[in-house]
Amino acid sequence: MVIFPIIALVVSAACAVVIGRDAWRRPRPDRVVWAIAFGIFAVAAGAEVAGSLGEWSAPLARLYYLCGAVLVVGFLALGEGYLLARHHIQRFAPGVTLLITALAATLVINAPIDESRLAGDGWDAIERGPALVAMAVGINAIGTIVLAGGALYSARRFRKLGTQRHRTTGCVLIAVGTLAVALGGTLTRFGQHEYLYIAMSIGVAIIFAGVLQTRREDSIPIMGARPADGLLAPLSTGAAGAYGKPRLIALPGSKAGAINHGRDQALAFIENKLLPLPANELSEECAAWSAARQEIDILTREQARLAWLLRTRLSPPGQDAFDLLPPAIKLQLAELDAGVLSSPETIAHSG
Repeated sequence: MVIFPIIALVVSAACAVVIGRDAWRRPRPDRVVWAIAFGIFAVAAGAEVAGSLGEWSAPLARLYYLCGAVLVVGFLALGEGYLLARHHIQRFAPGVTLLITALAATLVINAPIDESRLAGDGWDAIERGPALVAMAVGINAIGTIVLAGGALYSARRFRKLGTQRHRTTGCVLIAVGTLAVALGGTLTRFGQHEYLYIAMSIGVAIIFAGVLQTRREDSIPIMGARPADGLLAPLSTGAAGAYGKPRLIALPGSKAGAINHGRDQALAFIENKLLPLPANELSEECAAWSAARQEIDILTREQARLAWLLRTRLSPPGQDAFDLLPPAIKLQLAELDAGVLSSPETIAHSG
């Protein structure tokens, strides 16, 4: 059955490389942690392959158990936590992660091993005391809930927006793959060790497929397409075109047409590219476009008016997504819209 650990090794290593390359090009805590997590998964699968093809040793058994049975799901969940709530966990998450990792490593290193079973049973020869079992079960249970729940939450949010179909599909695949990996770990606790890497190889492959799916870009609908003749065209998408009465706009060519075209492009960018992002990533995107985040809990009257002006131009799903944002990010998005995307200079150049 060594074929399944080999599959898990190849897929997890490929996933670590893909996400690691993304993290190198554009560093973000969630990407860095996920690259580390899949690297840990690859190490665990590699230890299983080495033990199955060669001979199990005590260090190899401990390496597998620490990486595969204890840590990997926790690191995957930490990456999901950074993706969903970075600003809430970034102050304490690194320290807590190092503490738990060190504690888990200490428990695994000090766990006794039945040398008489090592050759035949491999990592299962580790005698797991109550503390080590509690550590492994706790990390895997909480990690599975966070990872699968977070992925499903993201999928539901993208689906509600009606955009980012690839991300929706990817999040569902990540959740399904996580549950498959968790199922493999559960089967080992009932004595079905031969099913461990069948479930884990399938699970990590599904997770990898989900990661690749989330990296795909959805096409942006063309706002106000030019007809064969005439000077006016109905908007096919957007705040009024898709969810209310068709709205006629002047096409680029006159000053009014340039203004409307620029604003429609701004709304397309906000609704299809920014609002589907997790709040922390959305905040980073706004900052990259020069709309810096202000650490505020409530909006001033003028800030609220600016945010409301943007909200009135969004589609109903866009308004729902906008309403879920914290005040600081609402303000960032409104300032980006008013000061950059819909500024007179930008509109002039769009024509």
